[in-house]
Amino acid sequence: MPLSDGFLREQLCGYGDAEQIDIGMQGAVYRLGGEKVAKIWFDAGEEELRRLGELYGAIEGRLPFRTPRMLELLRPGPYCVTIEAELPGVPLHTVAPAFGEAGWERARNCVVDVLAALAEIEAPEVLRRMTVLDEADPFRPEGVSWIEALTGLVRRRLQRFDDQLRAVIDDFDAKVELLLNQLAELKEPETRLVHGDVTAGNILVDQDLWPVALLDLGLLTMPGDPVFDAAAAAGLYEIWSPRVREVEAAFDQAFVEQLGYDAEQLLLYRRIHSLAISNLHENDPYNRASHLPLTASLFNR
Repeated sequence: MPLSDGFLREQLCGYGDAEQIDIGMQGAVYRLGGEKVAKIWFDAGEEELRRLGELYGAIEGRLPFRTPRMLELLRPGPYCVTIEAELPGVPLHTVAPAFGEAGWERARNCVVDVLAALAEIEAPEVLRRMTVLDEADPFRPEGVSWIEALTGLVRRRLQRFDDQLRAVIDDFDAKVELLLNQLAELKEPETRLVHGDVTAGNILVDQDLWPVALLDLGLLTMPGDPVFDAAAAAGLYEIWSPRVREVEAAFDQAFVEQLGYDAEQLLLYRRIHSLAISNLHENDPYNRASHLPLTASLFNR
């Protein structure tokens, strides 16, 4: 059942005049004034959020744009609430030209710039203790390779959602076998900070479309391969658009030319990312559209 604005405001610890500015998969965000925001987390617990706050501290000042800073962690009711410093800029998707219009390449290059900066950051130790999606155990603890960790994630998602995926993906077993074989053949990459959810809503920009802040770490943030981050970002940029495949191709061209990434590896990682998030909205209180048809479209094309 959708959570009412009144109920959410009750979680804000006395900030009754707060302004709601966003509701996403992870939670609801309110502007409090005094250059602070509050985030009500729908699923994350205190331990998970303490690790996230530790990650914020570990990367603060290491990127050419701002990242979140957690000021307080509260549990006033059924949900955890974090008080964070408000970040500058506006979401890229609110000001970027539409795909194919004049100036769209500047928006694309903004995303590429963010991904290139993330790819330079060695993964801090706390990432080895962080979980992804709705899982309880760390994604990639010390001593586990990237390929092993990603293969494990794929197998767990397949085990949990086999019936749903099999119903919409043609030649399901053969495609899964091919995907896992291709993943096993990859060369182990240098470990970097992977954001995992670089969208046009999570990049805040100035009037010239330069990135000034990056939001929403934690959903799929992991120590891993920056090529995975790029593959995911291209798929997420216009995820609900009928032209999503054209958008992905335009991004992939930039990734190949500007970052030196491999086009086939980008496609493999994009399939893995789509599979991982295909059932992300299963317990969403707002009953938002499932990613499952999008995953089927990607696998069946």
